[in-house]
Amino acid sequence: MHATEMLSAKRAFAALTLAASLFAGAASAQAASYRETLGGWADRLDAAAAELEAVPEQPVTRIGRGPLLKKGVSGERVALLTQRLVELGFLTEAQRTDLFDDPVDAAVRAYQVAQGLRPDGLVGGGTRVALDRSTPEAAQQMRRSAADMRVLRDGVPDSIVLVNLPSQTTTLVRNGEEALTMRSIVGRPSRETPMLQDRITHVIVNPTWTVPPTVLKEDKLPLLRSKGTPGIDNAVVYLDGAPVEPALVDWNGVSPRRVRIVQQPGDHNALGRFRFNLTNSYSIYLHGTNDPKLFDREIRTVSSGCVRLEDARGMAEALLADEHVSPDRLTRMLDKPEPQWVKLTRPVPVRFVYWTATVDAGNRVHLHPDIYDLNEDNAPAAAPATVPAANPEAAPTPAQRA
Repeated sequence: MHATEMLSAKRAFAALTLAASLFAGAASAQAASYRETLGGWADRLDAAAAELEAVPEQPVTRIGRGPLLKKGVSGERVALLTQRLVELGFLTEAQRTDLFDDPVDAAVRAYQVAQGLRPDGLVGGGTRVALDRSTPEAAQQMRRSAADMRVLRDGVPDSIVLVNLPSQTTTLVRNGEEALTMRSIVGRPSRETPMLQDRITHVIVNPTWTVPPTVLKEDKLPLLRSKGTPGIDNAVVYLDGAPVEPALVDWNGVSPRRVRIVQQPGDHNALGRFRFNLTNSYSIYLHGTNDPKLFDREIRTVSSGCVRLEDARGMAEALLADEHVSPDRLTRMLDKPEPQWVKLTRPVPVRFVYWTATVDAGNRVHLHPDIYDLNEDNAPAAAPATVPAANPEAAPTPAQRA
């Protein structure tokens, strides 16, 4: 690569990565309200998009979906990877190769650092999506998210839980200010988390977990048939409504609708120690997890539709503070063996949003994967489905997804 070409590629990449210095202004001495924050984010995204739109369009070699790429592997997709790294200025033309060697590993890690990704040298999930993104596509993501943020800003209540599906994060806004933000896990593409406007009506401490119908049919019933066990710790198996010893039942010919599997409360429970009940007809709710290592992933689209929270206890403490449930009392509730239901005096609104571009506390722009392919056109993001008006006194039905 000639020096002028290298400089051009680096300039384009610098625009695409949106370093913190770009448009960086002095931080406000006072904390802004969440509405003001949304407006500031939208302005930041529009300004960043304008900067990208001024950059001459560069070639984009797409790596495409496929197996994880890492040091030591070789093949056509590695060749595409190194070509893309050449385009972005992280490798020279002479370093193009179809072998993922040490220079490629170093280039991938440098790219990940520049993008704010985990510098592990692995090209899969978020890293591959970021590499495949063109400058015009990045600008479009920013424009679209900015527009959606302004729409929300104009109608957001003072207290709300926001779940951003592309960034896989959940934020609690209380009294107009951001109180808590955490990583989340959302539905896989084959079992998407729907766009919802809903409300949290109850917090359940030490919940049980009823195996969802799809998991029961496709996973657990085959296990019962082949091994006489559902493969779930501390679970009760029901046949025609009665508990049974699964190893003593011939499950061949038993239809899924006759079977129910309920996992008992505890650290082993798939929902963790907390469940936050919503009112929607999709059986979608928020909950903890017994597998916290999943939050270390860049792409956390692994659930059957429900939203798992990295700090479920923190969310519970915040929501239950108004119900006079102190952290000490919450600990005592956790020590009890059975589920503890707490009804919220004021149900907390919940809204699922689809922002593929966000701004962090350091004024840096982050681009997120279009996990459900909702940004394939130029139309605004789909409006969340509003849950029909329901009797807030009615207890929610048992959820079936996780």
